[in-house]
Amino acid sequence: MPDNLPHPGITMHKLRVGAGIAGFIVAAGFLVIGLTGVPMFRYFLGLAIVMGAAIAGVMYLYRRWRPS
Repeated sequence: MPDNLPHPGITMHKLRVGAGIAGFIVAAGFLVIGLTGVPMFRYFLGLAIVMGAAIAGVMYLYRRWRPS
C-alpha cells in the first residue's frame, strides 16, 4: 500500500456517541488512551484540574459574597 493513501479503517467523525453513559465511557477511554500514550499530558491534566477547581472556587465565593 502506498504511503500517501489514507488508512481504510473507520474515522473518528463516523462514530456517533451522544450524552449519557455511552458518552462518558468514550470520553473516559480517550482520556486513558491520551494519558498513557503521551505522558506529558498527565501534567497538563493535573494543572487543568487544579486551575479549574481554583476558578470554580473563586466564582462560587464571588457569587455568594457579592454585594446585592
